[in-house]
Amino acid sequence: MTPNMESATHRGRAATPPESGLMGVAHAPTSKPIRVVVVDDHEAVRTGLERVFERSPGFDSVSALADDRDLFALLQREPVDVVVLDYDLERTDGLSLCLRIKQRRKPPAVVIYSGYAAPALVLAATVAQADAVVHKADPVDVLLGALRRLTDGDRLLASPAPDLLEAAAARLDAADVPVMALLLHGIRTPDIAQTLALEEREAAHRARRIVGVLQAGRPRRRQLNSA
Repeated sequence: MTPNMESATHRGRAATPPESGLMGVAHAPTSKPIRVVVVDDHEAVRTGLERVFERSPGFDSVSALADDRDLFALLQREPVDVVVLDYDLERTDGLSLCLRIKQRRKPPAVVIYSGYAAPALVLAATVAQADAVVHKADPVDVLLGALRRLTDGDRLLASPAPDLLEAAAARLDAADVPVMALLLHGIRTPDIAQTLALEEREAAHRARRIVGVLQAGRPRRRQLNSA
C-alpha cells in the first residue's frame, strides 16, 4: 500500500456495517429548513420523496428532477443543502454526476440513493466524493436522519477498508493511485492538478476514469433489463 493510500484509510470514526455506508453517530436536528433537490428518473420515487420532505418538519423540497439537464442551472440560482441522487440514472452515470457536483465551489452535500448500496459501491461513491450512501430499501427515517446529520456537519461515510483500497488500487493505472487518494480526502480536481503538477483537464479526466473503473461491474438497471 502506498503512503497516500494508507493515509486515506485512517480518517474517520468507528463505522456501522459497510452495507449501510453510514457512520453511526447520532446528532441533534438543525434549526433551519434543509433545502433538498432530488435527482431520480423514476417518477414514483421523485413524487414520494417530495411528499416525504413536504410532510417532514425541517425540510424544504426545492425541486425533483428526472436527470441532470436542469440541475446545474438550479444549483447556480438556488441555495441547496443536499442533493439526493439516484445511482442508476437513465441519461447519465450517477457517480460521475456526483463528482461534477462536488467540483463546484461550496457544493451541496450529495447522498447517493441506491438499491445497490454494497461495500464496493460505497467505495466508488466515496471516491466520487459523495457524502453518504443510503439504500432505497431502508426506512425513510434513515434518509431523513442522514440529511439532518450532513447539514449539521457530521461525516457519514466510513473510511474504506484497507482490503477494498488495495483491490481498487490494483485495478488502476499506477499514475492514478495518487489521484484516488486525493479524491478520498475530498480534494477538488483543480487542487489535485496543482498538487500533482497536472493540467486541470487531465486531473478531471483521471478522476472520471477512476470512478468509472471502480464502478465497473456494479449492477445497473439497463444491464438488468437487457439480461
